[in-house]
Amino acid sequence: MEVVETEKGGFEPPEVQQGLQAQLSRVLTLRGKERMEAILRSDAPRELFQSLPEEEAYLTVKEIGEQDALPLLSLFSPEQCQFLLDLELWRGYELQTEKAEHWLPLLLSCDEEALEQWLAELDEDTLLLLLKKLIRLHVKSGEESLEIKGTAEPLFTLDGMYYVEVLVPSFQTQVENLLRHLARNDLRRYWDILHQVDAEVPAELEERALHFREARLEDKGFPPMEEALALFQPLHPERLKRMLEAREIHLPGLPEKKPLPFYPLVLQDEKMFFSLCLKEVEEETLLERLKMELAYMANQVMVADQPESIEVSTIQRSLSKVGGYLSVGLEWLSEGDVEKAKGWIERVPLKYIFQVGFRASLELNWRAKRIGQWFADRGVPLSFLGSPWEERLAGVLKKKPLFFDETSAESYREFRTLSEIGSLRHDLDRIETLIRVVSFVSSSSWSEGFCWKRVLLRAFVEDEMEPSLLTDSTLAERGILGFCAARWEKGALRERLMSWLQRKTGTASDRNLWALLEELVESLLDEISPARYVTESG
Repeated sequence: MEVVETEKGGFEPPEVQQGLQAQLSRVLTLRGKERMEAILRSDAPRELFQSLPEEEAYLTVKEIGEQDALPLLSLFSPEQCQFLLDLELWRGYELQTEKAEHWLPLLLSCDEEALEQWLAELDEDTLLLLLKKLIRLHVKSGEESLEIKGTAEPLFTLDGMYYVEVLVPSFQTQVENLLRHLARNDLRRYWDILHQVDAEVPAELEERALHFREARLEDKGFPPMEEALALFQPLHPERLKRMLEAREIHLPGLPEKKPLPFYPLVLQDEKMFFSLCLKEVEEETLLERLKMELAYMANQVMVADQPESIEVSTIQRSLSKVGGYLSVGLEWLSEGDVEKAKGWIERVPLKYIFQVGFRASLELNWRAKRIGQWFADRGVPLSFLGSPWEERLAGVLKKKPLFFDETSAESYREFRTLSEIGSLRHDLDRIETLIRVVSFVSSSSWSEGFCWKRVLLRAFVEDEMEPSLLTDSTLAERGILGFCAARWEKGALRERLMSWLQRKTGTASDRNLWALLEELVESLLDEISPARYVTESG
């Protein structure tokens, strides 16, 4: 009977491999505790779990929670364990001991066989660096007693030669247990590790450990910072079309190692155009390519954003950002037609569609910067615009533009639809029109802390009324809004405001500007309660 060689060097019958593959395919469609229960009920839970891509094994533990996922931690392969440590122990360019304080007790509480295998195959520089940060060694020579003053905890030794001082008291028990495991499994390796900890220069060790950690993560789809930032290069749709016509675009090939991570396809936001398009894709090879590209792009976003810690929510935000800009790019390219969008997905790597979507937000940013400079040059705060224009302009002014979502608790988020881009574009049109209008208003009134509506209405009243009426007690009692409402019926006030703005700005012949002025006037009138208006024109 034909047998199949496994990655670990053993041999299994084809029917066993096929059964494992079928279980794996099902497990990848489950999330969180459902996935854990399915794995633990399996006839071969260790083999099944270790068949998961490193990313999926890691995410499963993060989704469930480290404490609740302890049964799965013991099933980790050395490669899965190394991937977890590479993500969890580092922040930027430095290994964080506080992260180790969380993970070391968890890993040491795992299955003895698993722990032995991890320690045997763990990247030695990671282990050395961790110990270098946690312990100081004292070597006893001859028969003389070893006395060390000023240590917080008593020294301990396993061989009567190397005496270990734990520098962080909270690690005392964990460090002792870790070193006992090392010595029990391989005493010679234990001595070699302690010798290296004593001899290594900290900066050189950290640089070397970081180099190999980055190389491992790059193999898993976590690129260097420069490559991660390259995802955010803007691309014009016409440029993409020319690249396609010139055959400058090549689709990425699938890696030989399978399976690919399944989590990138879990994009449930029905408002995203990309999610709708994804549901229409049935070809298996295309789905595999999309999974690979989405996982890599989510990793690029995480590397570029440099989050404080990696949680399930962090990965969800990265995927949401990727899905949002893909949606904007696809809508722009396909004009909102799902069939056309599928054609773009089939012919073009997703990164180019993302860059088209990101360019749409950058175009808003470029316009917003010119507007922001106008305010800065005159010392006018953005609060002059009032809500929600103030918040919307502030969001799009960010280095990576954000959409101000009044309906969401998060307030600021990435763009998800082309209509949101259009909405912000129209807001900028109105703000630019407002700038044109207020240019004739005395600049002293801009700095009084008023919103533009009060400033314009005051300027209107000053121009339209007799000076003697402006000192009337009704103006002081009712304020500018009450004064206008008491003086004019709404329709008459609208007509007077439009006529006044036409004379001031000379926009009668420009239909687009005229329409924008009408919107500004409606915003002004919305400030006045309907109950305030007089019943007849004043």
